[in-house]
Order: sequence, then structure tokens, then C-alpha cells
Amino acid sequence: MSGIGALRHRLTHQTPLEVPDGAGGIARSFISVDVLWGAVEEVSTAYGLGEDRPRAARVLRVTVRAPNTIAAGDRLIHAGRVLAVESIIDADGRGRLHRIRCSEEQA
Repeated sequence: MSGIGALRHRLTHQTPLEVPDGAGGIARSFISVDVLWGAVEEVSTAYGLGEDRPRAARVLRVTVRAPNTIAAGDRLIHAGRVLAVESIIDADGRGRLHRIRCSEEQA
């Protein structure tokens, strides 16, 4: 990742918050933690049938500056799209960039 403007996409980092729902279960919501700038690239798209209707699942690669607090199970909001964080790796081996694998389901 190099060059001016490579990390040009605005991303909102959200983490899950679980609270008791009063009926013995939990209610999960997400709270915004941080705003990051990153590069967003589509890796693949898989098409299938879900609940009797066509669905598409996209896999995206997001690169952001490290350090940050992103973990698997969090999500990133990019241009109104919700990206579920699946995994995070050190992109350059020097701890400067994190490469994040995300998925986005579409009906």
C-alpha cells in the first residue's frame, strides 16, 4: 500500500454491545468506536439461494493503519454498507498496516 490517497475511504468502526433483554437472553447492538481511513477492495462475489430468494455475498479486503482496536466480530460501515469483520492480519510485516477480511451479504 503506497501512494498518496491510497487510504481514501472513510470507515466507521463499530463493536458489538450485548446487554440482558430482561427475558433471559441478550440483545446485541453495535456502538461506534472510531473513524478510520482505509483502502477497500472487492475480492470475490458468491451467488446462491437463501430463504427461497437469490443472495449475493461479497468478500472485501480493507487495509487501514495500525494500531487500532478492530477484532473479528466487529463491523465496519463504508458508504452505508455494513461489512462484517472476519479476520485481521499484519499487512506489511512491520506493524504499520492491518489487512482486514470482511464480508457483506446482499439480498
